[in-house]
Amino acid sequence: MILKLAEVGRIVLVLPESVLEETRIVLTRSFQGHEALLDTFLSRIKHTVLPWKDFERLVPVCMGKVRDRKDAPLLASVIVAKPDFALTGDVALREDLKRCSETAKITKICSSAQFLETMSRS
Repeated sequence: MILKLAEVGRIVLVLPESVLEETRIVLTRSFQGHEALLDTFLSRIKHTVLPWKDFERLVPVCMGKVRDRKDAPLLASVIVAKPDFALTGDVALREDLKRCSETAKITKICSSAQFLETMSRS
């Protein structure tokens, strides 16, 4: 449903370059021969790709603010992009993002279900 909201133009996705790279790797491994579907989808929606160079300097600092070090790039990208919403299914990451003063004041941190509930009210 969230991707449908992007497709109809109700939301604009902000995608860290590192997340797109990881998505491509997973698609290649899990759905070999269908890797181009991601680019096809992205060509149909409004989105912004946040280049790695824009947030990589913050990653070392963010490592001390998240429980799982692999989440540091995600925290850094949220700090830089300042999106209205940051969605994650990772409960620990949501808690870490909410505890971080650089994100909690600007960005609503939520699960996909919480986001969809918010969108249905607007």
